[in-house]
Amino acid sequence: MTINSASFAGITNNTGTSVLNCTTTSISLTATGGASYVWDNGLGNGASKSITSPGTYMVTATSAQGCLSQASITITQNLAVPVMPAVVNGLINICPYIGNNTQLTYSVDQDPVALSYQWVLPANVVLISGQGTNSITVTLSAAFANTANKLFKVRAVSDCGSSAYKSFYLLAQLPNTPNPIVASGTNVCPILNTPTTITYTITKVLAASSYIWAAQAGNTSITHPNGPGVNDTIVQVSFSSGFSSSLISVQAVNDCGTSNARSLNITRNNPSVPGLINGVTNVCANIAPGGTATTYSIAAVANATSYNWTVPAGSIGLTGQGTTSISFTYPAGFTSGSISVTASNGCGTGGARTLAVTKLNPATPSVIDVIQEQFCPNRVYSYTLSAMPANATSVQWTVPSIPGVSIVSGQGTTSIHVAYPDGAIQGVVTAQSFNNCGTSVVRQTAVKLPACAPEGFAGKAGNTQNIKTEVKSQPIATVFDVNVFPNPTTSDFNLIVKAIEQQTITARLFDLQGRLLKTFRITANELTKIGNDLKAGVYMLEITEGKNKTIKKLLKQ
Repeated sequence: MTINSASFAGITNNTGTSVLNCTTTSISLTATGGASYVWDNGLGNGASKSITSPGTYMVTATSAQGCLSQASITITQNLAVPVMPAVVNGLINICPYIGNNTQLTYSVDQDPVALSYQWVLPANVVLISGQGTNSITVTLSAAFANTANKLFKVRAVSDCGSSAYKSFYLLAQLPNTPNPIVASGTNVCPILNTPTTITYTITKVLAASSYIWAAQAGNTSITHPNGPGVNDTIVQVSFSSGFSSSLISVQAVNDCGTSNARSLNITRNNPSVPGLINGVTNVCANIAPGGTATTYSIAAVANATSYNWTVPAGSIGLTGQGTTSISFTYPAGFTSGSISVTASNGCGTGGARTLAVTKLNPATPSVIDVIQEQFCPNRVYSYTLSAMPANATSVQWTVPSIPGVSIVSGQGTTSIHVAYPDGAIQGVVTAQSFNNCGTSVVRQTAVKLPACAPEGFAGKAGNTQNIKTEVKSQPIATVFDVNVFPNPTTSDFNLIVKAIEQQTITARLFDLQGRLLKTFRITANELTKIGNDLKAGVYMLEITEGKNKTIKKLLKQ
């Protein structure tokens, strides 16, 4: 077979398109230039063929003279449906363009599958050009501002179908009122007339192009860290000393107008009156020269930066001024007065809180309750008050000054135990309240005890000698009782050692490290004053009488 080098074969596309799609399901081809034709791809002989599948098709033409020539055509296929447009490009807020015939362009990216685009426009939007394409030009009539529906829709179209609509909303309205203003601080008092600022923030308002912030004119300075415009949602405000309570406000702005204002009230608050003052009102223990320092305190006041305390004239060693707690000692001779405190900040000073103070002598002890707890021959009685007398720090008891009568325990407290010998006792037990201001009226109760019956008395009646002998043979009670009062003290300690025998007693004073400070002698049943020369601290006092020994802890304040 000889193929003619001079090409005479041809293929005519009768359909006019070489693309098979959803509407063009076959393409009609006709071979030309020869006397007979043979097609490949199994199409056989003949000049005309109907193609329904994509591919490259070749025909061989034979002339009348027996010469051969070939021609080919490529058929493609597109059955895809276009996807919904992703984004509509164009202005959203169209307030400046309503009713002035300004032409606006809206477009979507071209989909290679799409043959055309269908745009659906709301009322009062005038289509100038572009329907069927991926880009349109429109104008907005004056009535568009009041149109409820401001929705654009567009979809891509092909022979095989259409995509879903892409919706696009135009805005032609005032911006919304901004959301509530958030402040980094609410108390302006500490920063008045300083470079320090308070930051105020809102969230962005939909469709707003800028914001208007306002505060008290002349007494505030507003800084816009993000600059003007759409990001102007944060401001920093400083306040001068002349600032008074006022509003800070913000409005959202766009080309349609200005929103309602959102405001936050900024107050200049003086501190409130402090709460109750905590501390003693009876100051007997806190008066110089022997008294100790006392402390007064209040709870912190909101927004306060300092505190001013006023104390009685002549008070000694005041510490803590400016804070919520002070300590001092009342002057000698103080009788009554008051403590007051005010709270201050950069805005001013609040009202005063006052506490009345005075010196109160201790109240008279209550009626003394007497109970016998041990019987002859070693009789012990308890003497008890119902409570510590008002304003008292201790109770000093006395018992009959009879050999063998002694306070076993409880001196200085509301209850004592007293040991009595077996002889007849007549006298009084007294109780007197003490504090640093003085003493109370003495409370007393009579003591009248008969002598204990001698041992064996009932069985040997009439034998006087025997009775006397047996009485003499009774052991003599040994009494050894050490009382130190007041303890603690700020000046002297009163020391009394109760003992039956009037003999000399040795006393030794040690510090807490066990170092001997002094040794001295005292007489039984006599009051001795000690400790005036001691510094504040804790000491141990050892008292020795023969084989009897006791140790007392002393607290000097």
